[in-house]
Amino acid sequence: MRNILHLLCISIVVLFATGCSDQDITVYNEHFLDMWAQSLKPYSVDIAFYGDSRVVLADWEEAFDDSSVVNLGIGGDIVEGTIQRLRLLEALDVKYCFVAIGVNNCSKESFSYSDFREKYEILLDGLEDLGITVYVNTIAGVTTANSSFGHSFVQKMTDNITEANTIIRELATERSVNLIDMAALMNNTDNTLKDQYSADGIHFTASGNQLWFDTIRPYIQDLSD
Repeated sequence: MRNILHLLCISIVVLFATGCSDQDITVYNEHFLDMWAQSLKPYSVDIAFYGDSRVVLADWEEAFDDSSVVNLGIGGDIVEGTIQRLRLLEALDVKYCFVAIGVNNCSKESFSYSDFREKYEILLDGLEDLGITVYVNTIAGVTTANSSFGHSFVQKMTDNITEANTIIRELATERSVNLIDMAALMNNTDNTLKDQYSADGIHFTASGNQLWFDTIRPYIQDLSD
């Protein structure tokens, strides 16, 4: 069943990719969303990994092959996109959701503290309404190492990510939501991503993904007990 579900997710992601800009996904085609949700209804999955390209490029199914998991990451996604995609979690009857989203919001010139907080709260409200237990990940930084990013771009993103992580930590405390502070583990003291975890300045190396898996593993094991 897992292989079939994986192929369904990949095939619909390809359809999304043909109609959306990787750099600025704000609104998904409702027809594709409905089609994707309908394709997932025959299946049930306990745990979803939910977010952007950092999620989709990590092999959660292999890392947790003894658990019922699904990778619902989409490259370029932003918080607003994950709000729209909540129906997919409902279709799969997901019980636990590990959320890693926000780095693409932080790349926008229009990024604002208040807007990010408002949208992130809407996302958490939607997950709560579905009765899903939520685990939020802070946003690991970006870096010039192994990338074509300039220092000014990295500094601007770093400032935005730092603000976004303040919001995520505050909301996790206020709502008693499980917090997985990957930024604290993966970042330098200046909040840029550590070089050894940088595949291209934003995405993670194998060692970065392995650190992520190892950090989340105790939570997954607790769900299996």
